[in-house]
Amino acid sequence: MKKTIGLISANYVIEEINSNIQERGLAALPFGSRYRLIDFPLSNLKNSGVGCVGIIMPFNNRALIDHIGAGKAWGFGRKTNSLFMLPGSVYGRKNNADKFLLRDIILNFRFIDYDNADYVILCGVNKIFNMNFQPMIKQHEQSGNDLTVAYTVKDGKDIPLDCAIINQSFLIDIASWYGNLDFLGLMKIIEDYLDDADIGRYEFDSEVIIIENMHDYLKGNLSLLENDVRENIFNPDNQIYTNVQDRAPTFYAPSSKVHNSLIAAGCMIEGEVENSVIFRSSHIHKGAKVKNSVLMQDCNVSEGAYLNNFICDKRVHVMKNVRVEGTMETPYYVQKGQII
Repeated sequence: MKKTIGLISANYVIEEINSNIQERGLAALPFGSRYRLIDFPLSNLKNSGVGCVGIIMPFNNRALIDHIGAGKAWGFGRKTNSLFMLPGSVYGRKNNADKFLLRDIILNFRFIDYDNADYVILCGVNKIFNMNFQPMIKQHEQSGNDLTVAYTVKDGKDIPLDCAIINQSFLIDIASWYGNLDFLGLMKIIEDYLDDADIGRYEFDSEVIIIENMHDYLKGNLSLLENDVRENIFNPDNQIYTNVQDRAPTFYAPSSKVHNSLIAAGCMIEGEVENSVIFRSSHIHKGAKVKNSVLMQDCNVSEGAYLNNFICDKRVHVMKNVRVEGTMETPYYVQKGQII
């Protein structure tokens, strides 16, 4: 395989989500009871044998830096594998869902030119899938294309995965030729100005979870309760890695009732949980019921409370006998650290 590096863009916003999660960037959004969105592209690159990865950081990057650390959980931070946290432009906060700003690429030109790589794998963070890039790299190499774009088919429509393999020399040329258009996304420039570029397509035919609003976030988490979805996303042949936090096993009291739910370690379940995803160290008190909901880390649901179609950020305290019901289309969301 020719030398390949990875470039993950975390410096973009999706307005409906970022307006809620506020202080943490999109890539640091918790998912699936113990993971964050950044874990999926990082793990895919690691499992594909890509030893050098850069992450274009968002402005609000504290949570992301805290989660990634030196990258050891993904096999980086060693002599042979390198993980770089790269600066992102402030403009990335304004461009709604523009994944690969040319300004960010120019700003990190030295990384892209790192060690004379042949290919660069570009990844976003809000489309979740488990993919080994080796077959895609092989197709790209054999085709001789400048760019190969990954897509999947849903409901008869082609859906781009915000994932592509681009020749390093082609990427450098674009950065050199179109520097005056650095406020545009890379794919927009290729689409509008490079009609003669050789662009290939690679179909990915496994499970993809797309998160573009709070409805998608709730639906995506709850889809993990389906065996086939969970087995595809967390395929043991391509493990999804994360920053491990040691917790005691979850305690299920005699009064607890749990049905079709995903519950992380460190929780205390005394009440009823149905069709829900519960993150670490949350406490569901006796007489409380949580249904069709996502509770992030360290949440506390008091006696008699009832939550349905509810997204609860970290360290939220739900008082006694509080009843909150959203809908699947418009789930009720409570920000971090609130008391309701």
